[in-house]
Amino acid sequence: MSIPVGDGTHPGTAAALAACPDGEVLTGGGANVTAGNSHAERYELHSSHPISGERWWAFATNTDTVNPGTMRAYAICAKVIKVHVLP
Repeated sequence: MSIPVGDGTHPGTAAALAACPDGEVLTGGGANVTAGNSHAERYELHSSHPISGERWWAFATNTDTVNPGTMRAYAICAKVIKVHVLP
């Protein structure tokens, strides 16, 4: 996912979503932001958390006015094979 450039007044923004395949449950997740140049402080990950439906969501901004950045959200999923119920 590309994080667009800022316009000098407002940062560029982007949101990314990662989802588990059908039949799997979300056990964790995260996100990674990669700067478009050597000024990494211009590219910020603001939020990264689980949301409903076995999905992970992330939000980032870019204040650089020339170079876009990139962001990727990750979902860590597991297939539940058998659940033991205690008596």
